[in-house]
Amino acid sequence: MRQLGRSSSLISLGIALLASVEVHAQVAADATAPQDSATRASVAETGDIIVTAQKRNERLQDVPVSITAASGEQLKAKGVTTVEDLGKLVPGFTSTKSSLGAPIYFIRGVGFYDDSLGVSPAVMTYVDQVPLPLAPMARGAILDLERVEVLKGPQGTLFGQNTTGGAVNYIAAKPTDEFHAGIELTGGRFADVEGEGYISGPLTDTLKARVAVRGERADGWQKGYTTDQRLGRKRFINGRLLLDWEASSALKFELSASGWKDTSETQAPQIINVVPQGTLPIQYPVSSFPRPPEDNRAAAFDPEGRFRQNNWQYQFALRGDLELGNDFTLTSLSSFAKYNRDSPIDQDGTTYQASVVQVVGKVTTFAQEVRLSGPLLSNLKITAGANYEYDKIDEEELTLTSDFTTDGIDAAHLWNSYGFINNQKTNTYSVFGSLEGRITDTLSAQAGLRYTKQNRDFAGCSRDLGDGQFSRGFEFLSEALSGSAATIPNGACGTLDGTTFRPTLQLYQSKLNEDNVSWRGNISWQPSRSFHLYANVTKGYKSGSFPTLAAALTTQFTPVSQESVLAYEIGTKLSLFDRKIDVDAAGFYYDYRNKQLLGFANIFPFGPLRSLVNIPKSKIQGIELNVVARPVPGWQLSIGGTYIESKILSDPGLPIGPFGDVGSFKGDQFPFTPKWQGVFDTQYKFSLNDQLSAFLGGTVTSRTSAPSALYTHAPTVAALEDSISVRGYTLVDARAGIEGPNGRWTAEVFGRNIFNTFWTTAGSRVGDYVIRYTGNAPTYGVTLRFRY
Repeated sequence: MRQLGRSSSLISLGIALLASVEVHAQVAADATAPQDSATRASVAETGDIIVTAQKRNERLQDVPVSITAASGEQLKAKGVTTVEDLGKLVPGFTSTKSSLGAPIYFIRGVGFYDDSLGVSPAVMTYVDQVPLPLAPMARGAILDLERVEVLKGPQGTLFGQNTTGGAVNYIAAKPTDEFHAGIELTGGRFADVEGEGYISGPLTDTLKARVAVRGERADGWQKGYTTDQRLGRKRFINGRLLLDWEASSALKFELSASGWKDTSETQAPQIINVVPQGTLPIQYPVSSFPRPPEDNRAAAFDPEGRFRQNNWQYQFALRGDLELGNDFTLTSLSSFAKYNRDSPIDQDGTTYQASVVQVVGKVTTFAQEVRLSGPLLSNLKITAGANYEYDKIDEEELTLTSDFTTDGIDAAHLWNSYGFINNQKTNTYSVFGSLEGRITDTLSAQAGLRYTKQNRDFAGCSRDLGDGQFSRGFEFLSEALSGSAATIPNGACGTLDGTTFRPTLQLYQSKLNEDNVSWRGNISWQPSRSFHLYANVTKGYKSGSFPTLAAALTTQFTPVSQESVLAYEIGTKLSLFDRKIDVDAAGFYYDYRNKQLLGFANIFPFGPLRSLVNIPKSKIQGIELNVVARPVPGWQLSIGGTYIESKILSDPGLPIGPFGDVGSFKGDQFPFTPKWQGVFDTQYKFSLNDQLSAFLGGTVTSRTSAPSALYTHAPTVAALEDSISVRGYTLVDARAGIEGPNGRWTAEVFGRNIFNTFWTTAGSRVGDYVIRYTGNAPTYGVTLRFRY
């Protein structure tokens, strides 16, 4: 924490940049609620959407990189209440759930599937430019939003390292000059009750505030297909306070305080198969346990188990903007967050106490950015700055009741409980800058550069949980490998030194220090307000990390190194027939080196366990198309699609699949990367009389199948690999409602997955059990909204 204390002095020091990221939106002209009266007037007069994906207000048509933007009202209409739901809006965005229940995000096939808190995602999430460095920390991001902007492709020059896939930036609704308030109530299937409200307005002549809260409560949506029990109860509370203070005409501050708590129950997987890893016996008759029907709700879980989470987070952020004259602005952005995770999970998909784990962890993060931006010459803008981030992550996965055929050395040395620890500290420093200027009246160019250095400290081990079972087994293993007796106290670390095979008895420590230079170049041709053609070349990086695994030897803690991608993109934005049709299209090619993927390793004495691997060479190429049409007043429809071809071009050292088979990954597509994805949405709004209007709408999302892991395609396991792949599916949502004068109130009925489509989000192997996670069951309900 000494580093954290020293770094706090950066809050008032340094110069930072609004690094150059270009934006391209795929939404209707009236989709976004702007932040201030000047912007509101601009939208009303021109039909343009204003976004802040370059960390400044800009017209969407003027910034050249792929982005999908949607207003807070669009999110509500389509039932988007968590980041996982963004696939209903964003072509090329997919979400899956890990075997430990954590959400994983992918954009254009780029993501990072890993259960650990100790690794950073490839798709980063921000709220008003404040980073949420881990995917689970984004649980409360969708609250009282003005809009969301999903940036596609590497974003390293603007948002820092790790954003090789893209960035999701939520823009909160800001305090207003006049008093406003609103409330929303939803009732739906499974006794689902959700409420959200806000109050906004001035406190003094220079101080404005906005308070928003949200609560969610529902009964269990999963039902036992061998019992009458239910699982999946939802309990969630979320809140945010925003204060805007205009200290003077040149100095403004924005303070944000937010927090949430989630005590919902974790989802149970469905069992597909049982594939023993070793020769030791399985206590329970899981092989003969009934397999589930193809029903999203069907589940089997320990009826005596307690699967209630205790996850929470709070965050504070302070932004200051100082106008220096000559149109230069100095901006400071500071944030501090704490996150707690406590998630018990039934991993075996049966009613037996066969495999239950509890994932516990704590995260402390501090980030500081300062940036200076302004015009260098009449046609040239410059930005420059620095950024610092400190992250402290303490994580442990506790296997509480495990019945695997590898739970022991032999029949005399069995264990069914153990834990493995992954504690990491990172200090990340970066400096960055960019230039943006016009070459001619229609031709412009941008260039951005960022140098990043990260120092990562690791401490971890596999340990006994106090009952002595694990300790006795590893005492026997150490003596067998080293030739001399060993003593491991109950509760101590049992991981053996990779050279001497003697117990470490304490956390094994290591370091990983890396640096890189990410950059971006862009050229843009815009002969008119309705036509824009651009080309980008971007170099991005994702930092390396240490794995979280049950390590018998310290050598298994070897980290994966940082990955890099060289991305090429060309795109266009076109408006036709007085903006009755907007067309957005892009083609892209990603050249990857050392791509980080979740693989497997044969780890003695556990058998094949998940392990991080670097793929030496791989590629992604694809195209995107989105069309928004307004053929008649009140009717809007949009259709978007993404085609992605991902391919592994070379193997890591020893390619091992999830079922312990050795082979090759060459020629395979990336896990969780469907070749085709599509989103279609339509809504028609019409007047009933002078006071009332009505609307009808619907959304269709569709995708093809994709593997859920790296497969070797060995004939002996091909059927098993297919069984855990994510199937292709098509989901249909519908909505209809009535709206009062000036939108003061709305009454809406909705249905989601109305055709009861069976779909899965992930499949994996956990020990001897082959499991899958299903998507949401059909839901329906009523929503009432009131605004003042």
